[in-house]
Amino acid sequence: MAEAVILGTSSAFPTETRNHPAVYINAGGKHLLFDCGEGTQRQIRIADLKPSIDYIFITHWHGDHSLGVGGILQSLNMMRRSEPVNIIGPSGTTASIKHILNTYKFYSRLPIKTRSLDLKKEMLIADLGQYAIYGINVKHSVKCIGYRLQEKDNINIKTELLNKYKIKPSPLLKSLKEGKDVRYMGKILKAKKFTYLKKGTVLVYLTDLAYEKSLAKFARNADILIIESTFSSTLEEKARDVNHLTVLDALTIAKQADAKKVYLVHTSQRYEDSKTIENEIMKLKKKLKINAEVSIPNDLCRIEF
Repeated sequence: MAEAVILGTSSAFPTETRNHPAVYINAGGKHLLFDCGEGTQRQIRIADLKPSIDYIFITHWHGDHSLGVGGILQSLNMMRRSEPVNIIGPSGTTASIKHILNTYKFYSRLPIKTRSLDLKKEMLIADLGQYAIYGINVKHSVKCIGYRLQEKDNINIKTELLNKYKIKPSPLLKSLKEGKDVRYMGKILKAKKFTYLKKGTVLVYLTDLAYEKSLAKFARNADILIIESTFSSTLEEKARDVNHLTVLDALTIAKQADAKKVYLVHTSQRYEDSKTIENEIMKLKKKLKINAEVSIPNDLCRIEF
């Protein structure tokens, strides 16, 4: 079981109730941050999350998505962390981290590994064992990456058949999970009969980007889609000018991707009262025939998957 906590749901301006963008994920024992806006450390404390971060995945280097990175690094350094913190992002990420370390003038003993990526097609960028992270370039006013966290598929035993045939727990069951037929009490147990494939869950994080048809392919079959909807659909022209999504854009991607749960984030400060967007969601869900659960989460929203 993994958990995502949406630490910040605002866009360029933090508001009284919405912090700058960041999503904290505990997956397979690894603690990940997707974006790290101003105030992220405080949100981590309020949410009672582990402050020691293993990976930071930056979508792009606009300040609202990255102003918290320097603070995180200083804190990890003061905690005398010995394990490396991995910082991954678009072209220029390695240089940006060097600038941060030089600017804040602290004596860093923290091991930091950085990777700058240019992903013209979907690629695996981090293998965390039970989970894998994929990325792809998306269109914005600066270099920007979309992220896909995918749990690996598992072969599970059909426990109802074990009970039916009175098969007791045995090391042989491991072989069944590996797809091998086994002999048990004089009988051959067929792996195909006694096991089933459990598809891994998928979380996709897309923010600060212009609409492109290819985004639906990247977000395909997402169990959880965290996606920006900076503007109401009434401001389509403005959204196009600044390479952002409207609510209609976000829900169109969700529909095409067959996403199951959709969380609309990066909300413009003009919608501090979210009723305008909520009413629009209701109308668009009906118009587009969307079956997915769609919501505008509050800061510190917790999602188990």
